[in-house]
Amino acid sequence: MKRHLCTLLAAVLAPAVHASCGSSFCTVDTNWDTQGLASAEGLRLDARYSYANASTLRAGHARIAAATPSRSDEEIENQRTLNRLLNLDAEYTFNARWSATLSLPMVIRDHRHTFDSSSDGPLTQSTRFHAIGDMRVVGRYRLDPGNPFSGFGLRFGLKLPTGATNKTMTPPDPADPGTPYALERSAQPGSGSTDAILGAYYFQTLPGSGWGWFASAQLQTALATRSDYRPGTEVKLDLGTHYALAPGLTGLLQLNALHRPRDGGAAANPASGGHAFYLSPGLSYAIAPRTQVYGLLQLAVSQYAKTDPQDPQGGQLTAPRSFTVGISQRF
Repeated sequence: MKRHLCTLLAAVLAPAVHASCGSSFCTVDTNWDTQGLASAEGLRLDARYSYANASTLRAGHARIAAATPSRSDEEIENQRTLNRLLNLDAEYTFNARWSATLSLPMVIRDHRHTFDSSSDGPLTQSTRFHAIGDMRVVGRYRLDPGNPFSGFGLRFGLKLPTGATNKTMTPPDPADPGTPYALERSAQPGSGSTDAILGAYYFQTLPGSGWGWFASAQLQTALATRSDYRPGTEVKLDLGTHYALAPGLTGLLQLNALHRPRDGGAAANPASGGHAFYLSPGLSYAIAPRTQVYGLLQLAVSQYAKTDPQDPQGGQLTAPRSFTVGISQRF
């Protein structure tokens, strides 16, 4: 049975980026150490919440209308996907060169679409869950630890298949009520793959001016997959600046870019992948010497959703905006 599903381009709060049925999150960069905003040795815990509502159907750059029900036994993406992510990062900085971060996400997703049943007519299928996603372990190595005003370094690590891949939707297909109706693989809490993460960054602060800036690039690609599903290799680019507005208050601005080819394998949705550019303004405030709260709003400047080559009118669900808020504590 052919299915027309959906993709939300980018949104994944970095580090969680998996695109289908509007299943990604805000892609802002919250690696404060690689932006020159955090450098102290020791433990830092970062807890953040991200939200994205994927409700805009898009094919290529254009917004499109959903298909009209015709008893086709296909899925029609005419509703929406609510994506919420709770992420806990534990980062330990060993010295001026080395640090390591363990990231554990909790995925909270509510997806609904219309199933165009040939026997019962159109009906709403839905799924709602909160579940552990794919864990990440990432190291950082700084190449020039002696300079307090600029830094260049590398990031490297793994995304591990700790998230479930067996969530289902209700009700099942009326033509086969005894068989659970599987949620698309890319909308599951986990991808089922072990991925390599490789990246580089540069930051610079301008002494006495209150200004600083950073640039970063990251690639994530699957090393080991299962169940005929391979997530597309993701390339993420970030360019940002920050300015001290007042004691403890910092203005943030980022330009985020994401590119991802179609997912591969028999279980993949051919209407997946694409690229997007986002503008992300925000604020950070130190409520205590070791405690920082922050928030960023991400606005889509351009989104391109790849379609199924066999059905160019299919399209993907996208979110025109998303946000993330968080708190960071050093010990």
